[in-house]
Amino acid sequence: MIFRELRLKEWVLKDDETVTKVTVLRFCVHVYRESQLMRVRYPINDDKHADTYELEFIFSLARKIGIFSLQIFADNWQQFVTCEQLQQLILMVAPTDHDGGVTSRLAPELIKIIQAFYKSRLFHGEDSCLLLTKYLKPRSVLYRTVVTSIMENAEHYHSEALFHLAQLQAANRRSLKEVMNADIFAIVTKAFDKISGASPSAKMLEYIDWLFRMCTSNPFYAKMISLVCGPGTDQEIVLRVLQRMESQKSLIKHSLVAELGVALVHRYREHFTKRFSECGHAAYSSVIAEMQRARLECRHFVDNGEAMFDSEVVELVRSSHSSKRKLMKMLSVDFPERPKPASS
Repeated sequence: MIFRELRLKEWVLKDDETVTKVTVLRFCVHVYRESQLMRVRYPINDDKHADTYELEFIFSLARKIGIFSLQIFADNWQQFVTCEQLQQLILMVAPTDHDGGVTSRLAPELIKIIQAFYKSRLFHGEDSCLLLTKYLKPRSVLYRTVVTSIMENAEHYHSEALFHLAQLQAANRRSLKEVMNADIFAIVTKAFDKISGASPSAKMLEYIDWLFRMCTSNPFYAKMISLVCGPGTDQEIVLRVLQRMESQKSLIKHSLVAELGVALVHRYREHFTKRFSECGHAAYSSVIAEMQRARLECRHFVDNGEAMFDSEVVELVRSSHSSKRKLMKMLSVDFPERPKPASS
């Protein structure tokens, strides 16, 4: 689309019209934006390969122009690029000091588009704090303004981006960098609100380890456990906290362990009921093997955990999928029903 329009444009240019890289970039951005709007209205020919190639051409041209090119994107970038793509463009065209630090004065174009990036209601991915760390000084007014924008717009940020922000805020304090406070915990709370229930990444589990260290031996410990036991968290997160508690004898005896244990069983109940709803016969054996490992974890960390797992998880799977004969037969072998107490 862009290259065809560029060829057509050659025929209508006046002899005295000066063609610069900026002129070409403005035209390319206009054509690309219009093509994206047309595809939203008429989603017939959705050539993603061509889109990628054209956007790469636009970005390569912007890189040659430098930071001034950001003016061309500033007002309408949300119509045709994602936050991830804009961040890629900014990193491509905006310079930093030779040692990788922040330049002493930021160009107005860069300030404007960074503010627009963080205020945008488009989805912001895991590494959305990268511009914050690369271009802004932690104690500057602009840095604080951006943090406020992120908090006001937190529903549009990935949970890992919010955990990263919480870490940055803790690290930027002059003292007590390893102790939780109310402002940082407010960010953590918003991060938990965005946890989707999907299996957590390795990075997410690292954030959970950091949170555990920050909250141990202070008033935020019980609040942290309450967040971990919330409805959106995956069983791996609950299990991770139990594993960290086990390394400290004073904590493993804490009454909150029981709360975590119940949460772990409930997560497994939701997880395995869903797993058997989605998998076919061929996967039954592997999912049952997962159940056996999960029951061992419950036996290890939860008082009367094995019996609780059988009554809460196995019985729910049986009742929810009773029509699946093969599954019922396999469960009767690996999880034989406990004899019911004789009635008096």
